[in-house]
Amino acid sequence: MENIRQSIMDSVINQFNQKGMKFTMDDISKELHISKKTIYKEFNDKDELFYATVDYGFAAIKSKEAEVINDPNLSLMDKIAKVIVCLPDNYRNIDFRMVYQLRDKHPQVYRRIAKRIESDWDETEKLLREAMIRGYIRSDIPISVIKLTIEGAIEKFLTSEELSKSDLSYEESLNSMIDIIINGIRK
Repeated sequence: MENIRQSIMDSVINQFNQKGMKFTMDDISKELHISKKTIYKEFNDKDELFYATVDYGFAAIKSKEAEVINDPNLSLMDKIAKVIVCLPDNYRNIDFRMVYQLRDKHPQVYRRIAKRIESDWDETEKLLREAMIRGYIRSDIPISVIKLTIEGAIEKFLTSEELSKSDLSYEESLNSMIDIIINGIRK
């Protein structure tokens, strides 16, 4: 049963990437060659399906984050940069620039995404503290300010149509954001 739930959530991600919020349960059932009844056995409604998909996605991000943290080939600064913009391999094709559509049509789902962005900073904070101790980054800037700056940028990326109008992918935008935060905009 867990495989069918996972397949349904993967289909939600695929459909969202293709159609934004315009996808239907019929689209999922067609993609997976299952009945809508099978979907509704697993999830009571579209909102429950969205909640589960958000949690599923963030669990994948945390798993990828652990890989980055435990990678002995990465420097401390590389780990910080990669953890902050961490996207699992199977999420790289998602157009996160369309998440702004959730804000109006499914505000509770959007709030769940925002809450997940604001939580689970423990490992990142440890890396930032270590970088401060080693003198790699300024220690006069509180970690809470760094965290709020990053959260604010990510949330703005997710809530603004501006990014969807640009030629930059979400991942490219995240990488530019972390480059600005780490290296500034100084020439």
